[in-house]
Amino acid sequence: MSAHAVEPVLPSSSSAPPLASDAIPGERQSRWFWVAFVLAWFGSGIAQGVASVAIPQLLKEWNPDQATGDLSIVLTLGGAAVLVTTPIFGRVSDRSMSRLGIRRPWILSGAVIALIGYGIQATAPSLLLLGTGTVLVLVGWGAISMTVHTLFADQIRRSIRAIMSAVTGAATALGILGGVSLSGVVAATGQAGMFLIPGGLSALLALLLFFALKDIRRTAPAAPLDWRGVLATFWLSPRRYPDFAWAWMCRFFMTASIVSVTSYLYLTISGRFAIDDPAAIAAVQTQATAAFTLMNLVMAFVFGVISDRTKRRKPSVVIGSLASAAGLVLAVSFGDIVWFLVGIAIVGAGQGAYIAADVALMTECLPSIEDAGKDLGIVALAYLLPGILVPVFGYFATRIGSPTGENFAALYMGAVVMALIAAFSVTRVKGVR
Repeated sequence: MSAHAVEPVLPSSSSAPPLASDAIPGERQSRWFWVAFVLAWFGSGIAQGVASVAIPQLLKEWNPDQATGDLSIVLTLGGAAVLVTTPIFGRVSDRSMSRLGIRRPWILSGAVIALIGYGIQATAPSLLLLGTGTVLVLVGWGAISMTVHTLFADQIRRSIRAIMSAVTGAATALGILGGVSLSGVVAATGQAGMFLIPGGLSALLALLLFFALKDIRRTAPAAPLDWRGVLATFWLSPRRYPDFAWAWMCRFFMTASIVSVTSYLYLTISGRFAIDDPAAIAAVQTQATAAFTLMNLVMAFVFGVISDRTKRRKPSVVIGSLASAAGLVLAVSFGDIVWFLVGIAIVGAGQGAYIAADVALMTECLPSIEDAGKDLGIVALAYLLPGILVPVFGYFATRIGSPTGENFAALYMGAVVMALIAAFSVTRVKGVR
């Protein structure tokens, strides 16, 4: 028997603590869990930083004129794969009878899948193989992301969810900065180094959580699934759970807004400021990421404390969404790098305020604790769907008046509209203040 398999189990709905209480179904964790939990989010950030630099840089080297289109294709394929698999991971984890627990197997399997994907990316000679590796990386991180999000319901008390959301959001932001910086440093080692070094580090950081987590273990089999139960893996009725639906929409549009910026940041800097040298592009991207991260960290902790002390989630989300929209307008309004960096810093401040309450808001809108993995798998769709839809939107938006796909102003204005829709959506949530 695994030393991490513990007795808190949810074989029936009567044993689950109510969502409104401060109780959790999981066992009290050691201090190493909290370190590993934050490091897993840091590793996720590194993975995002790698993807934002290494993939577009490689595509630009292969075919500069088609880099934007090729990037959209790769991201769309990866997004489609992770969109299908992540909710399934969540559903199966809720029902798992593994001796390792219900969540730990998905950390392990996700890390292994991601490492295989990084190996393929590191040696890919063509767009097809690069896309294959990217799909595996994203699917692997989808399994890990499902787990770390579900642990907010399993292991994090309601009274500290906002500050923990701020901490993990800050860890992700620092990870992205680290991933961008490390990718630039190891770029001289060639394609293999760009993917394997930071990618391998990110997967190893996620694996620390596998060893530190005292997982919930299911001792009674879950009820058999019929076809309705399978379909429910991807669906919760907006009529029956309107708060969940509006919170989901808020996360979807806010995620789509920021993905529109981060996915094309490398190519935006190159095209908007006429920079062709990869080192110079990476330098500006590092500055933008640093400005974003600094403001993100400050605002995440400020609003995390405010949100937990006031027990109010919606004000932080609204302020964050509006600030993000304002920063995007500023970033796209001037042709000067300094103003661009200032705008990105304001976007970072908005994202910090948003993430301080986002996870707490979503977990407090869950229909039940017993199906937290499945329901948070549906929550995951809110940040996975943009991975498919944003590249499609980006492909057409950047081609408005530009055959080579360099109208990044149109892309950013679309991101502004998405942030405003997010701000409106959260105001419709009634059950959370």
